[in-house]
Amino acid sequence: MLTAVAILAITTGIFLIATVVLGVLYARERAAGDQNRAGKVKIKDGVRYSADDRIAGDAGARVTLAEGDFLLEKGKVYRAEKGGALLPGTYTVLAASDAAHTFKLRAGGYVRDYSHGDTVVIAEGEDVCAVSCTVILR
Repeated sequence: MLTAVAILAITTGIFLIATVVLGVLYARERAAGDQNRAGKVKIKDGVRYSADDRIAGDAGARVTLAEGDFLLEKGKVYRAEKGGALLPGTYTVLAASDAAHTFKLRAGGYVRDYSHGDTVVIAEGEDVCAVSCTVILR
């Protein structure tokens, strides 16, 4: 009886290790495929940036703004300045469209994918543009 339990435990351990190894290999293969499709990609501080700003379209925005929120309209460039409409600082980015869970935002000259609720730091004099849909900075 004890031998059967030991064999079962060893078999389960080997299966678990094989599953983890295959998962890591699949993730690497998928990441390599994404990099090939992205074209020209620049990696800065572990984050992939692309100069490509292809978009899938704006599905229409249902916006509910709270006090202190700043609305970035799709395709319009805003500059962060002290005393200006957009102040430099740390913001939580929110998609104004219910259909957009991820979206592209150009900050500091690079287009990057953001998810609803991510954080972005906007420096003094930096240009910001919502590329794929209207975005709320909170």
